[in-house]
Amino acid sequence: MYKKCPGPKIDQMSGRQCKEVKKLKGIVAATVTPIDHFGKVNFQEIPEFISFLLDKGIHGLFPCGSTGEGILLSTDERKKVAELTVKEASGQVPVVIHTGSIDIHEAIELTVHARNIGADGAALIPPYYYSVDEAAILDYYRSIAQEVKDFPLYIYNIPGNVKNVISPMIVVKLHAEFSNILGIKDSSMDFMNFINFKAALPGDFCVLMGNDAQIYSSVLMGGSGAIAATASAFPEPVVEIYESIKAGDLNAALKAQKIVTEIRTIFRSYPPVASYKKALEFRGIKAGVPRLPLRGMTDEESERMTRELSNLGLL
Repeated sequence: MYKKCPGPKIDQMSGRQCKEVKKLKGIVAATVTPIDHFGKVNFQEIPEFISFLLDKGIHGLFPCGSTGEGILLSTDERKKVAELTVKEASGQVPVVIHTGSIDIHEAIELTVHARNIGADGAALIPPYYYSVDEAAILDYYRSIAQEVKDFPLYIYNIPGNVKNVISPMIVVKLHAEFSNILGIKDSSMDFMNFINFKAALPGDFCVLMGNDAQIYSSVLMGGSGAIAATASAFPEPVVEIYESIKAGDLNAALKAQKIVTEIRTIFRSYPPVASYKKALEFRGIKAGVPRLPLRGMTDEESERMTRELSNLGLL
């Protein structure tokens, strides 16, 4: 069983020091990974970037996911990005690291590493490329959960990218077997999936929205918050959605949601990841460019996006 330790005690089963469980809630930034024009990770830029997000009031950090180009990084690069993020966060906000991989051995290695460096959890996409059935998906998550029974895990449902769908029944079965499986990030873009996850799982199970256009609606319906890509570049309006709802100011929350939806629309009209990094460059953060096969933005695209973001009053 998962040990929910209240302080720096020692788990008698594992011999490791336990830490208080920090479930993700609020607005969690899906962080980018700074990469230079030669395709190398700019590790030295990570502390300033994380400090920027913390200063803007972000509630959590999610490195090495889709926005962080995790599947384009080597195992060692993913580990170092995770280490630097945890170190810079220094316990101020929870850090949950994406450790999913098509290679089960890499997924386990990265998840164990996340636990060992003091992260607050790991999130994993299901297997991708091959079409697999429910039994295979269950075996994948079971193999990982068995290795880290003392460490919070989140399932990451993103069928548009990985092809394989996480159903509510899969999550129900896994949560029943492993009490350290605490939540799910739903990036299916179908709001009915969010509703179905909420209906099928216990009230304290963490259901996080992965579609930045649906944060307002999901939080109103009892969601824990969101893991948001737009929050990597413009955390302020995304945080405003959540904090205004909690303060009871739904008009301010809806206004912030409209701005975030417009930002999302702008970003999605440009090459993947590149738009987030370019927006950060406009804000003085050296995020660099995406790693191949993703491409950076042309000068014309950069100029156009500058105008679009300026028209929203963001630059």
